[in-house]
Amino acid sequence: MKKYNKLVLALAIASASSAIFPVQNTYAAEDTAVVEYESTTEQSDESLNDLLTEEADLESTTYSSDSHFNFTDDEVTFPKNEANVRESDGTNKFNRATETERETFGEDKNVTNIDENVAKKLEETNGEYGKKDGEYANHNLKAITTPIKNIVVNNGKNENELAITWFAKGDVTDSRLVFDGKEYEPVRARKTGDVNDYSTYTAIVNITPGKSYTYYVKSGSYKSDNYTVKTKALGENNEFKVGYFGDPQMGSGDSVWDSKGLYKNTQAKVDQDKVDFAKSLKKSRELDPHFYLSMGDNVEIVNYEGEYDYFLDNDLFKDSVFSTVVGNHETYVDASNGSQRNTVFSDHFYLPNESKLGSISKINEDGTAYYIPGDYYYSYGDTLFLNINSNVNDSKEHEAFIKDAIAKATKERGKNFSWKVVSFHHAPYSTATHTSDTDILERRHELVRIFNENGIDLVLNGHDHIYTRTGQMIAGEQVLSFEDAYGTDPKNENAGIKDGFTKTYNNRVYKDNKVVVDGIKLDYNQKEVTNPRGTLFLTMSTSAGSKFYNPIGEDQWFVNRSLDDRSQLFSSLTFSKNIFNIKTMNPYGEIVDFYTINKTDDFINNPGVNKDLSKSKLEALVKEAKNNKPVNKEENVELYNLAIERAEEVLNATFTSEEEVDAAVEVLNTRLSNVEFLAENKDDNKTDDKKPAKQVKGEKAPKAAKLAKKENKADKKEAKKSDNPKTGVATLTGVYATLSVAAAGLFATKRK
Repeated sequence: MKKYNKLVLALAIASASSAIFPVQNTYAAEDTAVVEYESTTEQSDESLNDLLTEEADLESTTYSSDSHFNFTDDEVTFPKNEANVRESDGTNKFNRATETERETFGEDKNVTNIDENVAKKLEETNGEYGKKDGEYANHNLKAITTPIKNIVVNNGKNENELAITWFAKGDVTDSRLVFDGKEYEPVRARKTGDVNDYSTYTAIVNITPGKSYTYYVKSGSYKSDNYTVKTKALGENNEFKVGYFGDPQMGSGDSVWDSKGLYKNTQAKVDQDKVDFAKSLKKSRELDPHFYLSMGDNVEIVNYEGEYDYFLDNDLFKDSVFSTVVGNHETYVDASNGSQRNTVFSDHFYLPNESKLGSISKINEDGTAYYIPGDYYYSYGDTLFLNINSNVNDSKEHEAFIKDAIAKATKERGKNFSWKVVSFHHAPYSTATHTSDTDILERRHELVRIFNENGIDLVLNGHDHIYTRTGQMIAGEQVLSFEDAYGTDPKNENAGIKDGFTKTYNNRVYKDNKVVVDGIKLDYNQKEVTNPRGTLFLTMSTSAGSKFYNPIGEDQWFVNRSLDDRSQLFSSLTFSKNIFNIKTMNPYGEIVDFYTINKTDDFINNPGVNKDLSKSKLEALVKEAKNNKPVNKEENVELYNLAIERAEEVLNATFTSEEEVDAAVEVLNTRLSNVEFLAENKDDNKTDDKKPAKQVKGEKAPKAAKLAKKENKADKKEAKKSDNPKTGVATLTGVYATLSVAAAGLFATKRK
C-alpha cells in the first residue's frame, strides 16, 4: 500500500483545500446617469449640419465535447520569443522606439516577399515609386475616379438589416440603390471632402439571413456593375463567426520597409499593403464568417484619397458585411496641400444606433467641418456589440453610452444577451510600445471597472501592432515584485530604472523592487474556462503587415499569450448561445492561439452574485491615515492624496471584488509608507500643546501599523478566508498584518 500513500495524501489535501478555500464570486451593480453631449460650435458647413441632425434610434443545448470548438494540442505551437532568441539579430526587447529599427524579424514574410509588380515599378522608376515626398507620395497617390466607387456593406441594427454606403459623382440628390429589384432612397446623402467632387450615400435594407441578394447603384445616367451580397443564416444555437482584423493602416511603414525603398504614404507602400491585406482577407474568407470587424486605423492619413480608395478596393466590401471602429489615424489629415476638413470615416461607414456620446465635432480654422462619429451598437444572434470612439478619452462618457445601450438593446430583445463585446482602438492591455503611454494607463485604471460592472465578456482592440491575449481581468490595483509584474529582472538595464522610476513601464519602483500595477488577473485554465468572472482583452496585430512595433514586456502580469514575431495576424471569433471561441492565425493558415469560454444557461440568466463585502479593514486604515497630517511639501501631499483617493475609490465603489478590496489594503500601506507625516498626535508622539508640531522626516503612518496589529489579534480568534489577488488561492486574513507593514514605496503615474 505504500505506493498509494502519496496519492491518498494528495486527495486528502485536495478535499481539505476545497472545503477551506471555496471559490467566491462577487458582483453588484451601480447606476450612472447618462451624460448628454453638447456642441458649443455653430455649424456653418451645410453637409456637417445634415450629418449632426441625423438621430440614432438611440433554454438551449450546449455543444458536446467533440464539437468543432475544441482543438487538439498538436494543432498549435506556442513558441516563446525569449531574449536569447532575439539577441542573435541584434534586436532589443525593450526598445521603446515608436517604429522598429531592425532589418528583419521572425516571420516577417512581407518584407522578404515584396509583390512582383511593386518591385518592377520600383525598378522602372529608379525608386521614385516608393520615395518619401516624391512624385508618387502623399496627395499625389493615385485616387480612383470612377463615377461610383467605395461601395461598402455595413451592419445594420441586427442580423436582419444591412446598410450599403457608396460614393458617387454628380448632384447630391441624384443617386439610388436598387436592391433585390427594389429601388431605395438614401437615408443620408451629402457632399464629401473628396477633391474629385464625390458625395456619399447610405441606404438601409431589410434582409432574411441566409439569402443572397443582387444589387447595383445608379447615379444620374450611370449604373454600377451588379453585385451580390451573400448573407448567412445563424447556425445551431444561434452560432455565427466574425473575422477580426487589426490596424490595416494602408500606406503606413517603418524602418524595415524604408530599407526596402517603400516609405509610408507612397504609392509603392499603398500597393504593397493592399496585396498583403488581401492575403488575410482571402484566408479569413475561407472560414466563411458572417461578417468582418476591423479595429480602425484602416489607413495612415485619411485625406490621402488613394489610401482609402485602395483599402476599399476589394470585392469583400461589396459582397460581405463589414464593420469598423475609429482609430487615431482616422483623425489625421494633412492640411499642407488641401483642406483641413475631416468627415472621412463617417463618409465611408454607416454606424447603426450611433450616439452623440463619444463624438467629436468642430469647425476648422479654414471653415471646414471636422466630425468623428460617436459610440454605436448593434446585435447579432445572442451577442451585443458595443463600439467606442476611443479618441475621446472620457471614460464617464463611454460608461453612459454602455449602460444606455445595454438597457435599450436588452429591453428590445426581451432577455439577456449571452455575450457582450466592446470594441475600440486603443488597447488598455498590450505588450508593445503603447503599453505604458500615459493615456493607456488612464484607460486601464478607469475602463476595467466599467466593463466588469456591465458584464462585458470580451474587449477587442488594436493600436499596438502585437497580438496579446490577457487573462480574465478584474478591476483593482495590486502590489507585485518588479519581476512578477513585468517579467524581467529589475537589474536588467533595459528595465529602465533610474531614481526609483522605470521609464520602460512608466511606473514608480518601491524599495525591495515592488510596484503597484493596475488590474488583477484571475487564474483560470489558459485554453478553456467555464462561467468565468472578469473581462477578456484581445489586442490584434496588424492584419496587413504594414507596420510593427517592438515588444515591451511580453511577460507582464496580465498576459496569457503574446506574439512579437512580426507576423500579420487575424482571428476567427465564433459565438453561440453558450460558447465563445477565438482562433488566431496568420495568412498562411497556421493557428497561433486559441481560447474558449463556456457559459451555462443559468450563468447567462444570472451572471452576477450580489454579496456584501467587508471593507472594514480598508475603512479603518483610511480613517487612521486621514487622522495623520502629511508634511506640507507639494510632492509629499500629492503622494498622500493619491493614496487616500485610490483607497476611497474602492470603498465608494458599489461594484467590486474581494480580490480588489484585499489588494487595496496592501496598496494603501505601500503608498503611505513613503509619505512623511507630522508628529503631532498626542497619543503616539506626546507633542506639547505649547510647542509647534515637530516634523518627523520619513514617519511611516504609525497608527495604521498599530491598527493592523490589533486586527491581527482579532483575526486569530476567527480565521476568515479570502482570495489572494495574485494567484486566486485562498489565504488566511492574518496575513494582512504582514501586508500592512510590508514593503514601502511611492506610486505615481508619470504625466506628460
